[in-house]
Amino acid sequence: MDWYLLKTWIGREDEMVKEIRRTVPPGLYQDCFVITQERIWRKQQKSIVHVEPLFPGCVFLTCTGNGDSFLRRLEQVPAISRRMVCKELVFFPVMKEDAEFLDRISGKDHVVRLSYVEKNEQGQISRVSEPLKACQGQVERYQFKKRYAMVRHKLWGEEQSIVLGIMLKEDYEQRKPIVFQEVFS
Repeated sequence: MDWYLLKTWIGREDEMVKEIRRTVPPGLYQDCFVITQERIWRKQQKSIVHVEPLFPGCVFLTCTGNGDSFLRRLEQVPAISRRMVCKELVFFPVMKEDAEFLDRISGKDHVVRLSYVEKNEQGQISRVSEPLKACQGQVERYQFKKRYAMVRHKLWGEEQSIVLGIMLKEDYEQRKPIVFQEVFS
């Protein structure tokens, strides 16, 4: 399966997905989506989970078959070609290893879930769950107060800093009862 990155205006990602689904024949692509991530805001000592785009301004398309013919046919859709002429939309093919990484951390629902991070008595990281576990050797730093980990990973041919949301013990304890294995599976 081939992946494509569509760069559009930040904040208009969902609008672009809706327009593609409305105007592009379904046989031209398999899926059109925005990769989102769960993040935690701390407010009055409570953890509030929200969802935001992992890559602002980026929409992803997947298709099977010949990518060149797919792009040519896609450019013939008036709504898409108009956006390309106005520079509101730019297409990039996604390298296979980048697509595999994005698929691994976001799963079939294209949402990067919170990773549970456990610290020992000395304050050192003793346990990490997926999806951060897949990037453990690439973590530059943890920001526990703001509930994120900064990961350095090569995407689109260059080093990128990616912020992934984390959950600590106190956040976990505030959630509805969950089977502990679910967090570490």
